[in-house]
Order: sequence, then structure tokens, then C-alpha cells
Amino acid sequence: MAMTRTARAAGAAVLGALVALTLAGVAAAQSPSPSPEKLTFIVGQTNDVRTFNPLKAIESPEYETMGVIYDTLLGWDKDTMEPVPGLATEWSVSEDGLTWTFKIRDDVTWSDGQPLTARDIAFTFNFILENNFSALTSYLTFTDEITAPDDTTLVWKTTKPTTAPIAPPFIFIMPEHVWGGMSKEEAKQFPNFPDTVGSGPFRLVEWKKGDFWRLEANEDYWGGAPVIDELVFRVFKNDEAMVQALRAGEIDIAYGIPPTLFASLQGAEGITTHVGAALGFTQMSFGQCFWDGKPCKGATHHPALADPDVRRAVAMAIDKQALVDRVLGGFGTPGTTVIPPAYPWHYEPSPDELIPFDIAGANALLDEAGYLDTDGDGVREMPGGGRPLEFRFIVRTEDPDSVKAGQLISGWLKQIGIATNPEAVTDGKLIDLWLANDFDLYIWGWGVEPDPDFQLSTYTTDQCLVWSDTCYSNPEYDELYIRQKTTASREERKQIVDEMQRILYQDIPEIVLYYDNDLMAYRSDRWTGLVEQPAGQGNLVYQYGTYTYRNVRPVSAGGGAPTREGGIPASAWIGIVVGLVVVIGAVVLARRRVSEEDRA
Repeated sequence: MAMTRTARAAGAAVLGALVALTLAGVAAAQSPSPSPEKLTFIVGQTNDVRTFNPLKAIESPEYETMGVIYDTLLGWDKDTMEPVPGLATEWSVSEDGLTWTFKIRDDVTWSDGQPLTARDIAFTFNFILENNFSALTSYLTFTDEITAPDDTTLVWKTTKPTTAPIAPPFIFIMPEHVWGGMSKEEAKQFPNFPDTVGSGPFRLVEWKKGDFWRLEANEDYWGGAPVIDELVFRVFKNDEAMVQALRAGEIDIAYGIPPTLFASLQGAEGITTHVGAALGFTQMSFGQCFWDGKPCKGATHHPALADPDVRRAVAMAIDKQALVDRVLGGFGTPGTTVIPPAYPWHYEPSPDELIPFDIAGANALLDEAGYLDTDGDGVREMPGGGRPLEFRFIVRTEDPDSVKAGQLISGWLKQIGIATNPEAVTDGKLIDLWLANDFDLYIWGWGVEPDPDFQLSTYTTDQCLVWSDTCYSNPEYDELYIRQKTTASREERKQIVDEMQRILYQDIPEIVLYYDNDLMAYRSDRWTGLVEQPAGQGNLVYQYGTYTYRNVRPVSAGGGAPTREGGIPASAWIGIVVGLVVVIGAVVLARRRVSEEDRA
């Protein structure tokens, strides 16, 4: 699942919170000490990784890391987020729109010294298609064949005219000499560590799960060597510990900061706070895997969730502006459709289409639909009596915002006769529940790519049990998805994409609660050169690209590694830490969700 803010923040076990508040430096003890001879930039976050296999990536930390280890066919502009050259330097399409030809760079090498050629790109795409890695095949629809007639030419033939090849495909290019010859099962199980072979600006050299992973700069990177020597991602048990580490100078940037802690950093000496763009959304999804009105085999979804009147009543009972004000502290906007307003593809419902916050109207709708409280206990029952409207509601311990939102939503739903008891679980547990269709409602979220195609694909019928949150199915929507993928006109495509968003908004497979800003802060007394993407109010890290990581540099000209503030020595903390049991959160904040291993 993606959560991106998607994601955002880490949940705190009681012991984790105690450690954060009383032993703020404990997390630092477990991290690698930056070498005084090297420039090391440390990113603090509350999200861990579970894999470095590009075929199994689920959420943001995995994609963020693989984005600096691997290259993609095309990239995204730092200001506009439009497609730009990546491994491909230029491209053209035939008059019939069926053949795309890409010119591939001739100066790229893998981290083990072997050359990267067009054949590696063709291998990667064909390996995904031939083995039906369904989490990635939506990028390669209508493919007839992909070939590499020579080392610097890639030819992509399609069965229908489509702009899919320049969307661009968010697929990390893998070395054939490493992955070639593997079966699908072998590829799924391949750890890809410690002998990770990539072509990006950094190479993975160390990983201590639940603690940190470290990357070294690729001095031979075709796009130019990064200024820093090392990039480290530090995992904290909770947000308080992360913020304390930033204040103490133990990390250089903190990402995914909750609003209350973010406010406490504003004006802090040596620290600059930054409000990033809302490039994703947080949603509440309804379990809708039903066959003939009954839950799918093994699913536990409440049958009332198949009724659009129930879903609409729930939507009417949620005060989205209150969520923005009380949960996000104002750092966001109420949600409507599944492409955020930060992108030109966003569709905003007209005043007549908007679903209002209307408790009285929601009650009237449920009354009219026959959901009545026949026994007077405050909870409605199914039409004709019987099963009460009691929904299992899952929120995330890793994201305090989702817990707060869940509490507010539960209170509003009580006012319309629907009982919920928010259950906070780790990300890993929620993924298990989601895969098993063992839920009624849950809060998670998505980080949305610059091109709308992938996000729109997740609501198509064939993505049920793959990327779909809810197993939503609408034949009209499916047909429109194909049309937007094959139209040559951007204007016509925008109209189709708008209609798709309108349909989702009215059908309500899930409720877009809000578009939440990414909140981060960094040590501006030590570092400069951080790049904002997109221009205006963009993100400094967790970008569609490696702009900050390749350009960040010390404030002091020509010096060595920036000095770090002290605190209790790491060796002392190690003695304190031994024996403590801390719950390590899974991932938050996402651009992605499901691994092929989970879905196969």
C-alpha cells in the first residue's frame, strides 16, 4: 500500500515514546558514525524498508532508495515534472503511432563495471511482461514487442497508438547479466543485497534492518558524481526521536514530520522548515470484494459496503475541513478526486457534484434506503433487520494522523447510526489484512505520479487483488481507461481523465479525505544546494528524481564533512539500549503498494 503521508509519520509504542522523550539520543547510537574524511548526508524518517528488490517494492522508502541505485528510461523535470531524458537521450514515434524508437546513452556502466546497453532495458521490460509481474505491467500495456537492435537503440512496438512509452514508465532498469536466467519465483525471492548492482548515482553498501541503510556515491555516474560521498537513511522509532536527532545535529534532514512537531521547529536555530507540495492524498477505503452481493471467498467485508447509498452516507458524514484543521494543523486541503490539485490533470467537482458534509442528510439517506435502528441501541441494521452496521475500521500506528482522523470519523459515523471502533495496527499487519480482504474500512494513502495513468489504473477491474484498494469494478470506467491511454491529443486525454475522476468521486470506492503537505526540516546551518521539485512548493527529498541528493553540499566552501553536534557518545547509548524492546514500524508514505510476492 502506498501511503505516502502517504503517507507520514511513525507510530509510537509506549516504550518507543519513552525512549524518544527521555533518551532522545538512543537512535543515534545504532547508526554509522560519519567518517570525518567523508561528506555524509543523513535523512531521518520513521519508515523502514523490507526489500531492495525492485520487483517487490511497495512504499516510498523502497522507491526512494532504488531511485538512487537504478536509472529509468526517462526522468521527470525538476521544475515541471514533465518527461525528460534519462537513459534515453531522445525518442521518436512512427506516423502510425505504433513504433517508438529511443536513442540510449553509450556512457553508462553498472556498478560492477559492465556497460549498460539498450539490451538491458529491453530485457527488463520483457522480463516483466513474460513473467506477468502485474504490479508493473500497467506501464507496458499494448506492447507488441520491445527489442534492442544494437547497444544504443531501443524499439518499442505497440498494438495500438499510445503515449505509454513516454508516460514515463516508472520501472527501474535491471542488469541482464544479474537477473537474466532467473525464473519468476527466483526473481521474486532474490534479496538483491549485499551484491546490489545498479547504474544510479549511489550504490548500496550497508543495511541494518530497522536502523539504517548506507549508500556510497558513484563517482562514474553518467549524470555527474554527487557532491556528497555518502547518503544514509536513518530509521527512528517515533517522530519525537527523529526531531530530537535533528535538533542535536545527528541527522541532516527530517522527513514526514507531524504538524505539532513541525511547528516546534519553526524558528529553531540552524534549522529551516519546509512545507512540501501535496503530491498525494490520504483516503479511507471500503472493502468491496463482492460476488453476487456477497463477500469474495475468504473476505470479511460487511455486505452493506456494496450499497452505494451507504458509502455516500459515510462520505456525507465526514467533515473534511475539520480533518485538515484538527489533524493536519492546516497543512493540507480537503480531498475530492484521486489526482491532487498540484497536478494539471486534477479534476475538481462542480458545486452541484460536491458531496457536502451533512449529518442530517446522511441520516435521511440511510432511512430512505431502509437501514433503520430497529432495536433502539443507536446502531442501524440491514434493511429488514438483522446484521447491524458495525464496521471494522483499521488505522495505522505508523501514522498518528490516521489515528486522529479515525477517531474523528468514528465519532461522526456514530451520529448516523454506524458503529466503528478504530483498530490501530502496524503497516505490515495492515498489508496482511488488506491482502486477505479482512477489513471493512481502512485509512492509508497514495503518492501520485506526475502522469495520471498509473493512479487511474489502480481502479480498473483487472487490478482487483493487485493494486486496487477496494476491488472496485465499473465497465464504463475500464473502457475510459483504455481510451485515455490511446488518445494522441493531450486535450482529449484531459477530458477523459476528468470523466474518470468524476466517476470515481460519484461511485465512492474510497473517500479522498485530504491532500496533505509533506513537512520536513533540515540543518540549513550546515547544508545548502537542496533542490525543490516541483518548482514553487515542492519536496526537497522523496522526489521523482535525485536532484537534492546529487546537489546538496556543505555551507562552508571547500571544507570537509560538516561538523556534528555532540551529545552522549554512541558507545554509552549502546549499553543503555541493550535489552530494550521496541516495536519497529513498517513503511509509511508512499508512492507504491503491493509486491508481486504478496499478490502471486
